[in-house]
Amino acid sequence: MEKSGFFNSSDGDRIYDAADFASYFGSLVSNGVFYAVATNLQVSPGSGLAVSVAAGSAWINGYRYENTDTLNIPLTTANGSNPRIDRVVVRLSKVSRNMQLAVVVGTPAATPSAPALTRTSDVYELGIADVLIPAAATSIAANNITDTRLNTSLCGLVNSLVTAFYE
Repeated sequence: MEKSGFFNSSDGDRIYDAADFASYFGSLVSNGVFYAVATNLQVSPGSGLAVSVAAGSAWINGYRYENTDTLNIPLTTANGSNPRIDRVVVRLSKVSRNMQLAVVVGTPAATPSAPALTRTSDVYELGIADVLIPAAATSIAANNITDTRLNTSLCGLVNSLVTAFYE
């Protein structure tokens, strides 16, 4: 099948939807966080057993996400015996037709590992931080947060076709 676009409609012969535009923009801009400032979507300790995510924006598969203010995200109660690692993500859901911050809860273990990212045709996640939840913790320390925004296999920075020619 051949496709081309975008042309003005004449009597309804050209109809485009969000998927068409996302596909187009997704071919020009790579997935990741925008890095205009170093704190863009940076995760830090929140109040109690929670994390705060700074204002910022991200791009996933042609769709744009923006958080305009610091957002406090509660974490699930800590396990009494074992630590776990939770992963803070920006999640695109085509089924829900939205993008939002979420926490993927890890499995408590003597030597925990971060949960895998979901990357299917319906859901795509960018991992922006891993958070170690110590056994019986009631708060999160800064040294328990691993920033993964620059890790290209988990997140990475937005890059456009224009800048790719010059790098």
